[in-house]
Formats: sequence, C-alpha cells, structure tokens
Amino acid sequence: MQNHELYLPMLLPLWGIFIGIALIVIGFVDKKPVYTYSGWSMLILVGLLSLFYNLFQISPLSYQENSQMSETATILVKAGYLNLAGAALSLCSLLYFRYKNRRYLLMAILTVLFFAIQFFQYYSLIQKPK
Repeated sequence: MQNHELYLPMLLPLWGIFIGIALIVIGFVDKKPVYTYSGWSMLILVGLLSLFYNLFQISPLSYQENSQMSETATILVKAGYLNLAGAALSLCSLLYFRYKNRRYLLMAILTVLFFAIQFFQYYSLIQKPK
C-alpha cells in the first residue's frame, strides 16, 4: 500500500472543516441561520466521515510493516476519533442554536476552536515530507 491511499482521508476532513467553519462565521456575521445550520451540519458530517474512514479504510493500514505508512495512519486514526468527538460538540452547538440556549455562544466558540486545531493537524499531515 502506498501513501497516496491516505490522501483522500486527509483531504476531505480538511476541506470539510474549512467549509464548516466558514459557513458558521458567515452565518454569524450576516445573521442568516441557514448558513449556521449548514456549517454545524457540515462539521457533524466531517465527524461521521472520519468515523467511516477509521472503521473501514485506515485501521487495516496502521498494522502494516511500512513504518512511515503506519505512523501516518496511526496519527490519522487518532485525528479521526477526535473529529468524532468534535461532531458531538457540533451536535450540542446545533441544538443550543436551535433552542436558543444562552450558552450557545460559548459552546460555539469552543467547538470552532477545537475544529480549528483539527484543521491545522490535518494540514500538517498533508505537508509532512513523504
């Protein structure tokens, strides 16, 4: 197995996180709830996509003999499970937004910061020398 098989599981969550955060910020600035709902839904989908990749594509790759491949796959599995935790945070933020909870802003800021850290983790994985 080559390292290019990990390119899609690294690239799709990266762009999904970017688009989700952008939609949330645009929805907050323009006061359009449609964009905010779309952003939170995108981040939930990123978490589910990461779970799919962890269960069906990356886990078998992390047990192979190639050390560079297994190291990247192991980091990617950990990042995928963190994205699943972020999806749970996004679901809470979405429910807070839907029911107009007064703690929505704090939860939204923490969730967006969490996904921003995840974004840079995926970016550093892509930029890693092969």
